[in-house]
Amino acid sequence: MTNPDQTVQPQALTRVFKLGSKTLDDPNPNMTPEQVKQFYAPQHAELLNAGVGSPKRDLKAGTETIEFITNYGRKG
Repeated sequence: MTNPDQTVQPQALTRVFKLGSKTLDDPNPNMTPEQVKQFYAPQHAELLNAGVGSPKRDLKAGTETIEFITNYGRKG
């Protein structure tokens, strides 16, 4: 049973961006993942044609991992 005097405050998840084996810092929590991709594109040319994967949340670690998919699209 929960004590009514104790309120649970939601914790913001820390975003983690992955590009292959690299981890990229979140430049601004107010940016969308697409904006973060554009932010890093000048330093990582492979991001120009990359897609943005679905976020994976790890509530225990307090993180949300977003992967940039470099082999995005169709072959042929």
